[in-house]
This record gives sequence, structure tokens and C-alpha cells, in this order.
Amino acid sequence: MAQTPRSRQANPGPGRGTPRSRTSARPGERSRKPHVEPLPEQDVPKAMSRKPEPQPRANRAMTATWRLTVFLVVIAGICLVLATSLRVYFAQAQEIAAVRSEIAAERERIADMEDQLERWQDPEYVRSIARVRLGWVMPGEVGYRVIDADGNPLEGATMEDPEPEMKGEWYEKMWTSVRLADSPVEDEEQG
Repeated sequence: MAQTPRSRQANPGPGRGTPRSRTSARPGERSRKPHVEPLPEQDVPKAMSRKPEPQPRANRAMTATWRLTVFLVVIAGICLVLATSLRVYFAQAQEIAAVRSEIAAERERIADMEDQLERWQDPEYVRSIARVRLGWVMPGEVGYRVIDADGNPLEGATMEDPEPEMKGEWYEKMWTSVRLADSPVEDEEQG
């Protein structure tokens, strides 16, 4: 069953016909490829060999160094962005702490003023302040003012602590008080 050229043209398409119809040769022409014997490995040029040539170590090291440099630059950029953000965060946290302490101080001052206002609402407190600051007395009372040698009124009596501060353990303080009680203090005016 030989096929004629017409029958080959009647069944065109992939997978149909003879292998000659699938080649680039025209119908009726037969293409022959010259037979080439393979050369030994040493005679084949490097560009034609099929084995990929391993890259030299210096080239691989340079590629690794380049990648490491890019990686370090990216990390440095990220650290720079984070550092500025953290600096701003800590500065704002410090400002918030300062403002909170100011608010606490103002609240304390407001509480003191409210306490003072409540005291001024009490008539007894107003009377005591009038007696001390203005020297007023209630009807039927006699007021006295103590003046110093220059004729200036004294604000109040100051008491001096006649006992010196005792130092040491409790038993030393006790013995010191016994000795002080045994020897009375002489007045400066008498001595």
C-alpha cells in the first residue's frame, strides 16, 4: 500500500502521514543530514559542551558579598526608621509623664484650696483667724498685746527646748535624763 503524493496531501495534519511530510523538506525532496561523528571530549570547544561550567569561587563570593551588602543596607534602613520612631515614642512618653505630674500637682492644689474654702465657711475658724491676725476680742474679753523692747508687738511666744537632744541607745538616754534631773539648770539671769 503505497501512498501517492495526492493521498499525502489529502491527510494533512499532525500525526498523519509519513515522517517525511513532517520535515521542512518539500514533498518529493528528500533531505539528508550529513552524518557527523562526535569528537572526543578534549576537542569539543567549551561553548559547545553541554556541561555547565562551575562558577569560579571569586565570582560566587562577589555575588554573596553583593547580596550581603544589599541585605545590610535594608536592615540599616529599617533600623533607621525604627530608631526615629522609637525616639519620638520615648519623647512623647516623657512629655505625657510630665503632664500627668503637673495634673496631679494641680489636683492637689485644688484639693487644698477647697479644704481652705470649707474652713472659711466655719464661723469658729473665722473667729480664731480674726483673733490671731487682727487682734480682735469678743465683747466682754480683755485683749493684751506683748511688745518687745523696741515697741513692736510679738506674734506669739516661742518656747525654747531646754533639753538637749539625747543620742545613743535607750539605756544611754535614760541615764542621761537621770543625770540631768539630778542637776537643775540655772537661769542665765541669776548666774
